[in-house]
Amino acid sequence: MPCRSCASGHQADFRAEISIPLPGLKGLGKPAVLVFPMLLVCLDCGSTEFTIAESELRRLRDSNVV
Repeated sequence: MPCRSCASGHQADFRAEISIPLPGLKGLGKPAVLVFPMLLVCLDCGSTEFTIAESELRRLRDSNVV
């Protein structure tokens, strides 16, 4: 699949670690949710996409701050 920004086919997958702080006042006293997505990085323009695994997405939903 070509890059959505520049249509380049020069892309690579990278493993990442992202800390997602919980939003709003309810999230202030709660720890951030740590997720480990695979990043699809365009090596020409730098545009990056990622998808969060279902188990990590569930942890975000279960945070009860939204």
